[in-house]
Amino acid sequence: MKNFVTGYEYTGQNVDILCAAGLGGEDDAVLTFKQAIKLDGMCGAKMKGLKKAATLIGYKTVEDEEGKKEKKPFFFGVFDAKAVLARAAA
Repeated sequence: MKNFVTGYEYTGQNVDILCAAGLGGEDDAVLTFKQAIKLDGMCGAKMKGLKKAATLIGYKTVEDEEGKKEKKPFFFGVFDAKAVLARAAA
């Protein structure tokens, strides 16, 4: 399970989330919304109604007021790359 554009290999709990969403095959690739709309022939309206999608979790290290570093979670949606590419070609 990797990102179609960056080649980033997802690990940890994100692998479990992708498997539960039906995106868990070794050949499966995903795209974020912003990556998908940058593809030729793709716009936000074409993204509407895609069935295979998942919300993944990332962590960003931030410094609080006291100078301590802590990890803050952020969430982002990913979509099945095959489905997105099929819509872009249509």
